[in-house]
Amino acid sequence: MFGDADRDKMNKLKRSNSHESIPLQSLTTLVRSKPTSNDADRLSSNAKDNNVSKLPLNDDIVSSPYENASSATNVLNLLPLVYGGLRGSKSEQELTMSIPEQQQTVAFTKDLSLPMNFLSGEEDVKLREYVTYHSQEKVPYRGELIVTKYRLLFVTKSPDPIQILVNVPIGMIGQIEKIGGQTRSNISDSAAYGIGLTCKDLRYIFFANSKEQHQRRNLFDNLNRLAFPFSISKGDIKKPLAFYSSFFAWNYKQKMCPNEIDEGWKLFNKIKEYTRMGIQRTGDSHWKIDTEINKYYQFCDTYPDTIVIPSNFEASRLQYVATFRSRNRIPVLSWYSSSTFATITRASQPLTGLNRKCQHDIDYLHEIANTNLRKGSELFIFDARPKVNAIANKAQGGGYEDYPECGLEFQNIQNIHVMRESLNKLHISMRSAPQDDKTWLNDLENSNWLFHIRAILTSANRLVSLVFNDERSVLVHCSDGWDRTAQLTSLAMLMLDGYYRTLKGFMILIEKEWVSFGHKFLCRIGHGDKIESERSPVFIQFLDCTYQLLQQVK
Repeated sequence: MFGDADRDKMNKLKRSNSHESIPLQSLTTLVRSKPTSNDADRLSSNAKDNNVSKLPLNDDIVSSPYENASSATNVLNLLPLVYGGLRGSKSEQELTMSIPEQQQTVAFTKDLSLPMNFLSGEEDVKLREYVTYHSQEKVPYRGELIVTKYRLLFVTKSPDPIQILVNVPIGMIGQIEKIGGQTRSNISDSAAYGIGLTCKDLRYIFFANSKEQHQRRNLFDNLNRLAFPFSISKGDIKKPLAFYSSFFAWNYKQKMCPNEIDEGWKLFNKIKEYTRMGIQRTGDSHWKIDTEINKYYQFCDTYPDTIVIPSNFEASRLQYVATFRSRNRIPVLSWYSSSTFATITRASQPLTGLNRKCQHDIDYLHEIANTNLRKGSELFIFDARPKVNAIANKAQGGGYEDYPECGLEFQNIQNIHVMRESLNKLHISMRSAPQDDKTWLNDLENSNWLFHIRAILTSANRLVSLVFNDERSVLVHCSDGWDRTAQLTSLAMLMLDGYYRTLKGFMILIEKEWVSFGHKFLCRIGHGDKIESERSPVFIQFLDCTYQLLQQVK
């Protein structure tokens, strides 16, 4: 199953208990220093890599830093964004159009002479305002803000010799806040007054508004309605077809593919994928692909409708196991080696509380261990949480396995709230530090972002070592089994199985380990909802770790 090249790569990943076992690139390598004017020239000269080669070399499109980045970490080389000049001779009539006051939908949008084409269905402009845009260097630019169903655009007003385009997809907006006083009486003419946008790709954008005519309120309300429809129009969800048909993505899909079903829905075939691993194909009768127990998602509403479970465990006992696991997420197969019989299974935490046991759960794990024909009853429990958190969960009815003939190891990966705070600190360090701020690297280090990336990578490396080198079967879980668990299982499978390192295999890996096993993308990314209590960069961390693996294990 493993080629010589794969074995050589895996030997480099042998386990060490230290968090230094997978060293990240040093901060000086990752970040260098904050971009300077020389970096602006470098970015401009590389414009062809950003698909804007037809613009002049000093054109600056203030778009997502991820267009040039392979990961969240690589964005550190690109921020803060630099701004250059866009030489052109467009007339004011070509760049702007007058519209009646209070009109929120404008026709003839394609008459705008912007260096981009609007997408099909984007012609319906929801809002146009003249505002002042403050660049990263606090330089103000007067121009027109244009909001469509898909994105927010800002173009400086002609005849300004410098024309800047700000391009932010609505779904990239993470937070909208009012900056400055609420009334004219409590702000001075020089004070900041307007709308601040915190974007999910680390950009921060500020638009200063007119203090008269409620311009800020109009912009704030319209942006919130477009960016956070689930928060603003919760009652509309009771009529899902009407609600979702108002989204740009729905309209765009209808126009681009009116009679086709997206191939993405057909990409991941559960039975085909488990058969590819060797389940029910190599003569190993210890596992079975079950399509009945979770049919219509009645057994576990956050699991796929097809799961792989031990063949020799009585189906009637599975319900007892489910009631002993958080949210009924019993241990099921994620990955299988047909050459060594070692497996990776995943689950949620057991509900041991302070003093509860379930013999059905113990027997079930014993049966999973027995499917490994070489190692017998040795099952290793891989708890992604810090031990102190797992102990605290026991007081709330959760817990962890302390079973005979099972190893147990805690991986010290922090929860979603700690990770969210780390990302917020990373945002602040990018936003607030001026170009000559000598504390910028310290602020970046204090965010602990790279520390958390290291912890995840080290744990994944340890998991791979147990499965590949020691040929052990491992059960992975955290609390509910859909955040840190998905990080570890998918990263381990990426290292263990060359198929997942193909484009199609990588898409299937995400569909399998993240989507089908219930990762809460909507809540974690905050797409369409302004509530932040469940936001966390769990999937972003997975992408960052994937980038690190690509850089370090070649």
